[in-house]
Amino acid sequence: MLLRELIYMGEVNGETIYFDVKKKIPMKSPNSQYIDSKKTKKNNWWSSIILISLFIIIRSISFFTKTSFLSGRYTYVTLTLIVIIWIFEVFFLTKFINNALYKNVKAAVPATKKELGYAIKENNIWNIFNNKKVTIWKKLTAWILTIVVVVCTIAIIPVAYFVNQNGELIGHQVGSEIIVISLMGILPFSSILLVWENNLIRWLNVVAKYQKKELNL
Repeated sequence: MLLRELIYMGEVNGETIYFDVKKKIPMKSPNSQYIDSKKTKKNNWWSSIILISLFIIIRSISFFTKTSFLSGRYTYVTLTLIVIIWIFEVFFLTKFINNALYKNVKAAVPATKKELGYAIKENNIWNIFNNKKVTIWKKLTAWILTIVVVVCTIAIIPVAYFVNQNGELIGHQVGSEIIVISLMGILPFSSILLVWENNLIRWLNVVAKYQKKELNL
């Protein structure tokens, strides 16, 4: 199945709330250590390690691309290093989010309608909008956001190809833009997040049914 059967809905009283789209019932499991407030310091330590490692790798690329070995210009070696960084970003960010939202999903048991409602109400997704009511405009925003991110992700390779065809990549002088390019692995991660890990469109659909009392709970 391309999409998850259990949609992450939020947290309540130390438990993560999901909605089972197949059984059409809310489920709950113990919060992952990644979102357990009692273990925040430990998680922040690991997050810091990941960010520091990423920074060191990016700075290393910036240094080595300016050495005489690479002549301070983009080469296939440079691009290979950049792709490795992208893979690093996608893997670790996806792993972190997956552990945060679905670490204990296999231990999920049925939850109550009240717990689902509270999880929906307290979800940080609402910070994007001006109120907590699902509307056609909010759904449209979710669709546009998802489509734009996915299209931008898919466009990375063809855009790089055309840029290279215009002589502005391989052999071109390395500049400060390499830092931004190195961070573009966030795009494919964002696509995974919006489609697989925390699908905003599906979340809003469940919330809309809950608010219209269309869920037989």
